Amino acid sequence: MENKMYSKLLFSICIPLFCGCSAVKYVKPLDKKQHAASATMGGPLISYGTAVIPIPFLTANYGYGIDSTLTGFASLNVTSALYGNLQTELGATKQITKQNIYIPAISITPVANIIYRNKSAYKFYPQLAVNAFWEYGKHKNLVYLSCDNWFELSGKRAFDIKQENHWIFMPSLGHSFAGKKWNFNIEIKVIAPNLSNEKLVVDYQSPFRKHGAFGIYLGYTYKF
Repeated sequence: MENKMYSKLLFSICIPLFCGCSAVKYVKPLDKKQHAASATMGGPLISYGTAVIPIPFLTANYGYGIDSTLTGFASLNVTSALYGNLQTELGATKQITKQNIYIPAISITPVANIIYRNKSAYKFYPQLAVNAFWEYGKHKNLVYLSCDNWFELSGKRAFDIKQENHWIFMPSLGHSFAGKKWNFNIEIKVIAPNLSNEKLVVDYQSPFRKHGAFGIYLGYTYKF
């Protein structure tokens, strides 16, 4: 019984902030029939003793270029899996418009985010990111802005408490250094600034003090 209660608390209170545990997967689609394997390390900043560190979430991802404007992908949060929580994402990135000098290209990324611990603790979050990106230089490096939106479908939290928050948003800023076969990515993210971070099991650090968290992520992608 205690384990079930703990699982419900974990998923109803902590997951809304943990859901920012990975960076945006693809802002610009891959080339047609191109494959990509990537790993991302990082997460929300927390107080750890006297230091402030990012939660070391490790995420593995695979993507495939369906055509030049559409990429499908799947990812697994490796750190969560090691602690008994399956967290996976299935999604796609579709480019809507091309860059016009200083006007950015626009893409959207719909995602099905599935989190499972046991029969008493599981969640499904529909997710939609809207991305704006600029390419520059001969290597086509990338600067991007993104707003990731998660939607809470459940009307109840643990212990039949009414769910007050059905929209979780996460604006981010990133840069991708591009090579022929690889990309190196750095991203900063403001996670759920509309949600309180008080009375949780960890002390999140946020520019909004009592709301949300601030995340830092490093990623490496190999294209083939």
